[in-house]
Amino acid sequence: MSDHGFADVDPNKHVVLYVRAGWDGKGYGACPFCQRFYMVLDLKAKGAVLTYDIITVNPANPTDEFRKFASRLPVLKHLNEVIMDTEEIQAYLDETFPAPNLRYTNMHAHTACLDLFSKFSFFVKNVSHTPDHLVKELYNFDTFLAGSSHRFTCGNHLTYLDCNVLPKLQHIRVASEAFQDFRIPAELSAFWRYLGNAYKEDTFRKTCPSDQEIVRHWSEKKETAPLPARKHKIYSLESVPRFTLALPGYVTGK
Repeated sequence: MSDHGFADVDPNKHVVLYVRAGWDGKGYGACPFCQRFYMVLDLKAKGAVLTYDIITVNPANPTDEFRKFASRLPVLKHLNEVIMDTEEIQAYLDETFPAPNLRYTNMHAHTACLDLFSKFSFFVKNVSHTPDHLVKELYNFDTFLAGSSHRFTCGNHLTYLDCNVLPKLQHIRVASEAFQDFRIPAELSAFWRYLGNAYKEDTFRKTCPSDQEIVRHWSEKKETAPLPARKHKIYSLESVPRFTLALPGYVTGK
């Protein structure tokens, strides 16, 4: 997957991001941590400070070449640098390609979405037998968003925080409904406004995995509740990929 879009690539400004492959071992899979940096690179590329390629890796059967320099995903490679730790990847990109500035200083925003993904994980894995803890975090996040007129968490432009939280919110939305028949409450208007703004962003749309891949990602975790039989056809990996990138009718009233 080549995303730089330029005939001539300056190796000093070119990076490669290795991400999780999909069900066929080749296509783009569903990993919120991989999507996080796919989004970051795309935003940096829009600022013309770098070019990038996305290379998918099958974690169950990585190539010999990949094994030589890495053992997990995502991985960022730039010149002779190979970085696997997510926070180190962000720090390296900040230092090497500082513009556009994606940093944020709003710790209230950071805290507001800090526990969302863990509460979702407990719910989808049946550690929590009700969605109560997840719902509480969703309401907390909605309350924070309702106190701001910005399009995103820390302003009107995507930041590192949005690149971190938005892929996780997509997993929460898709997987919660698939496995647990849970739909995010319509009354969380600020939350849906935020997600709707993300769906309008080219960077989010191009980096978002299919619903089927998100469901597969969670199906592979042995703790996850089984996918109801009536939904097997909906999320079949061999069907046409579907992408939930619009607000639901129960929110819009359509």
